[in-house]
Amino acid sequence: MIWLTWRQFRAQAITALVVLAAAAVYFVVSGLGMHHSYAADLTSCTAQRDCANALSRLLGDYLAALNLTETLLAAVPALIGIFWGAPLIGRELETGTHQVAWNQSVTRTRWLAVKLAGVGLAAIATAGVLSYLMTWWAGPLDQINGSRFGAMTFSTRDIVPLAYAAFAFALGTTAGLLLRRTVPAMAVTLAVFIGVQILVPTTIRPNLLPSTTVTYALDQSTLSQTNGIQSQSGSGDFTMSGLTVPRGAWVLSTSPVESSSGRAVSLDSVQSCLPTPGTGGTVNGVQPFARFGACVASDDLHESVTYQPASNYWPLQWFEAGIFLALAAFLSGACFWWIRRRQS
Repeated sequence: MIWLTWRQFRAQAITALVVLAAAAVYFVVSGLGMHHSYAADLTSCTAQRDCANALSRLLGDYLAALNLTETLLAAVPALIGIFWGAPLIGRELETGTHQVAWNQSVTRTRWLAVKLAGVGLAAIATAGVLSYLMTWWAGPLDQINGSRFGAMTFSTRDIVPLAYAAFAFALGTTAGLLLRRTVPAMAVTLAVFIGVQILVPTTIRPNLLPSTTVTYALDQSTLSQTNGIQSQSGSGDFTMSGLTVPRGAWVLSTSPVESSSGRAVSLDSVQSCLPTPGTGGTVNGVQPFARFGACVASDDLHESVTYQPASNYWPLQWFEAGIFLALAAFLSGACFWWIRRRQS
C-alpha cells in the first residue's frame, strides 16, 4: 500500500522537490545579499545617526520581492489542498479504482490511513521548508517593519503555514471523499479555504488573547509625536495618526477623539485650534500638532488605541496553529468515520 501510494503521488512529489530546490536557491542567494546589506547599513547608519532613512531605502529595494514571495507562499496551502488533497480520494472514487484495493487484503481504514499519513506529512514538510526559508530571508525586512502581525506576514512565517497546509490537505481530502468528483472537490476546497483565511485574521485572531487598550490625553506632550489628523468622512469625527504604541504592536482599533463624557468630538468643534494651511512647521521650536495639543488641552479630550503587544506574537502563532491542526484532525477523523460506513 505504501508503494502504491508513492506511485500515485510521485508526480506531485517530484514537482514539489523541484519547487523547493528553486525556492531554496532564490532565498539563499538573494537572502545572503540582503542580510549583508542590512548589517552594513545598520553599522554605517548607527555611526551617522541616520538609520531611519538608510533602512527605509533597503526596505524599498526589496519591497516588491517581499510582496511577491508572501503572496506566493500564502497560496501554497491552498494549492496543496486543491492538487494534493482533493484528488487523493476523489479521483479514486470517481474512476472506481478504489475497489481494486478494497477487494484485496487491504482494509478501507488502512487504505485511507496510508494515503493521509504519507501525503499529509509531505504537505506539512513542504510548507515547513518554505516557511523556514521565508522566515530567514525576510528577517531583516521584518526588523525594519517592526511588526510581524500583518496579515500576509503572520501567515507566511514560523509555524502557522504548517498548520494551514495540514488543514487545507485534510479539507481537500474530505471534499473529495464526500463529493466523489475531483473538480467540484477542488472548487469547494478553494472556496472554503479562502473563506477561513479571511475569517481568521479579521475575527478570530484578534480575540485569541486579551488585548491592551491605552488612552492618550490630547495635550502638547502627547501630540508632539503625531503626524496628522484623519477625518472620518460623513460623521465629522477624527483621530490623530501617529500616536505612540510599543514597537512591534498590532494595532486593532483606534477610537475617535472623545470628550471627558465619552462622546465623539467633531473636527469642526476644534477648527480654531488647527494649524492654518500653508503655515505648518516649527514655531519657536514647537511643532504644529504640539501647538494643536496645547490649544485643546483644556478641553480634556482623549483617544484610545487597542492593540496586541509584540510579546503575543508567538502565543498567537501557537494558538492559531493549534486551531488549524485541530480542524485537520477533525476532518481526518470524519474521513475515517465516513469511509467505514460506505457501502461501495
